[in-house]
Amino acid sequence: MCFIIGQLISGGVLRGLISRADSWGYRIPFAIQWFWPCLLIPLVFFSPESPYHLVRHNRFEEAEKSIRRLQRSSMGLDPKRTLATIVYTNNLEEQLSVGTSYWDCFKGFELRRTEIACAVFGGQLVCGLCFAYASTYFFEQVGLSTEQAYSLGVGANGLAFFGCLCNWFLLMPYFGRRTVYVWGMFAMAVELCIIGILNVWTSHHSVAWAQAVLTLIWTFTFQLSAGQLGWALPAEVGSTRLRQKTVCLARNAYYICGVVGGTLENYFMNPQAWNLRGYTGFIWGGCAWIVFIWAYFRLPETKDRTFHELDILFAKNVPARKFKTFQVDAFDEHDTNQLAQRYSVTFEPRGRPSVTDFLAKHGRAEDAAAQRRASVVADGASRRPSIAVAVTEYLQAH
Repeated sequence: MCFIIGQLISGGVLRGLISRADSWGYRIPFAIQWFWPCLLIPLVFFSPESPYHLVRHNRFEEAEKSIRRLQRSSMGLDPKRTLATIVYTNNLEEQLSVGTSYWDCFKGFELRRTEIACAVFGGQLVCGLCFAYASTYFFEQVGLSTEQAYSLGVGANGLAFFGCLCNWFLLMPYFGRRTVYVWGMFAMAVELCIIGILNVWTSHHSVAWAQAVLTLIWTFTFQLSAGQLGWALPAEVGSTRLRQKTVCLARNAYYICGVVGGTLENYFMNPQAWNLRGYTGFIWGGCAWIVFIWAYFRLPETKDRTFHELDILFAKNVPARKFKTFQVDAFDEHDTNQLAQRYSVTFEPRGRPSVTDFLAKHGRAEDAAAQRRASVVADGASRRPSIAVAVTEYLQAH
């Protein structure tokens, strides 16, 4: 949403300055950009710390305070229950030997999660973003005037804003992430290919307008689907212990695609280079078809799944198309222990948060002691605390 608002403001500023022939025609847009850091940087100091980060550093009281700041009281959620779930998820990932380094993003089932995050973020670029968000130049190449091109550019940003709202209120509450992303990618591939086909008749002014309108429709479709989910999915598919690093790797994949795609787009559109004009739709449309096929077979459904449920689904290597219907018992001791043995690394965790420590610190020492005595699974030299019983008791008591 913030990106779209910024693009809408910048489009309006550029449209308003289109008649200026002096140096202020480019100085004013650059100067306006300096306003936003002055507003945003001070706000960073008021943002709460991540509860997951605090739990990993044994700072439970601070984590609970952070949860209280992040949750609205009107939601009726108990911060202690949320905190117990976070502790449980962190311990589950420890049992599954999930590390915290960049190298761990490429090990075991984390490799699949990293692949999904990078492909989804990179898919934003290769599905036609470099083409459609350089639409002003494209509009001029197909014969529209400068005023018409910039006006359509502002209209495209307005449609993107409307598409974002539609995604929030009409799609996400009722349809899954996978459904919206896959079929949104399909629609964008079709639209780009139609733009390429119409380029045969661009000598007709009406066809040029038809291509321009299809570009606007693509922008709307993009924000209905990949434009929004390209941000949400990488944060959801990564394990909580590697989420920041998974998102960083995915964003780097986005930038790499952006550098390559942005460079090629200049050659595609420039009349003194390859001069493909509307035929560029075939190239980006072909890439969108590839992303569509990948997403159909590889993109899992994350809607209505908790983070520990996703951990189990990925650890079990459940096929992407079965994520939505696969039944998960997050507190199945036998199942969890089998997964822990499969991904086991012989070590004794030190200084890491556990539910037993959490219960002891909150006046439930007897439950903590019982948990340590009764819920330890021996596996060679590795001793892994089974935490489901303690979490269940904690949730029932609070």
